[in-house]
Amino acid sequence: MTRYFKIILLSLFLVLLSGKTLAPSKGRGVIDVVFCLDLSGSTNGLLDDVREKLWEIVNQVNSYKPAPEFRIGVIGFSRASFGSSTSYVKVLQPLTTDFDLLNFELYKLKAAVEKGDQIVGEAIKTAVRQMNWSGESDALKVVFLVGNGMVNAGGNDYREACDQALKRGIIINAVYCRTRNNVDKELPGWREIARLTGGEQYDIRIHKRAPIILTSPNTIEFKELAGMLSETYLYYGEQGFERYKMMASIDSKAKSANEMTFESRLFYKISDRFQFHQQYWDLVDYLKMSNSDFVDLEMKYLNDSLKFKSTQEVRDIVSQTRDKRNKLIMELRKHMPYDRQAYLNKRMEERDVDLSDMFDRVVINSLNSLATSKGFTTGTSSSIDFRR
Repeated sequence: MTRYFKIILLSLFLVLLSGKTLAPSKGRGVIDVVFCLDLSGSTNGLLDDVREKLWEIVNQVNSYKPAPEFRIGVIGFSRASFGSSTSYVKVLQPLTTDFDLLNFELYKLKAAVEKGDQIVGEAIKTAVRQMNWSGESDALKVVFLVGNGMVNAGGNDYREACDQALKRGIIINAVYCRTRNNVDKELPGWREIARLTGGEQYDIRIHKRAPIILTSPNTIEFKELAGMLSETYLYYGEQGFERYKMMASIDSKAKSANEMTFESRLFYKISDRFQFHQQYWDLVDYLKMSNSDFVDLEMKYLNDSLKFKSTQEVRDIVSQTRDKRNKLIMELRKHMPYDRQAYLNKRMEERDVDLSDMFDRVVINSLNSLATSKGFTTGTSSSIDFRR
């Protein structure tokens, strides 16, 4: 393999596998989801719900058969810091498969604010016009518009925005946050948005959580294995160290949230959707995917334990680390089997808890229903084996 060809190959990895692609790959069923979030004072706590429950949603959709091309984007609205020139609306993350980057960007935001101007019509317009939606004719394209307030604040152009969404095949599910006393005045507008776009209207309670359900039989051992897994990531390249720090930060945030969130994060981390997809910054995945001899490796970007070793020594260490990672993933599978999502769903159904107004369950149940209509087998308790 020539030096020139290796450079071209690595460049393709960076473009195609960094999660920043403008359009999904061809030949797979596409599911594009945009969370359009009211981040004003009346919905304080919603951001925490989205950040902590992201991994449950991702794991659920990743359990579908056939495996979809799944992307998520996020828009925030109703925060003064987003600026009046955009009607207080901001694209926080374009549609992406890089869920680590998405989660990391969400944690940069202040969780709570005092007030905000809600211009729902502008938020919908931004979702329809500025998001990098799939061009596939049969793609499932869904906006979860989450918030409260009067939808006609700032004018009635939300109807025009809904019409644009309908023409582009974008469904809007209007998710109303019940945190206010004037529900009777506000709710009809949210129902109208759903009706105009072929979506559904749901109610949620912010910070309402389902009971914590774990599959790991030994939490202490599980956390030890998770820590050892993180140690097998060997960064390289200009952005390698930043990506490594990002991964560590996301793991730490998930652990701080609660044990179930951390378990869900690790379930995603050992899945095929994360493994084999970090080759643009992790030497182990790079070796798995390219079988490189590392002769073109820029040693200055490696950590201190590697940068002064020979190329062959680095490759030997990476090879040994690859084997260690594979073993650790097998051990973690004893704590989190492939059918974890089906197990969780079944346990949720058995609990005497109203799940209908929880953010993550509303999103999951809606996506299960919509995906079924597109021919996917979803990861509900009644589905069969998920193993790929």
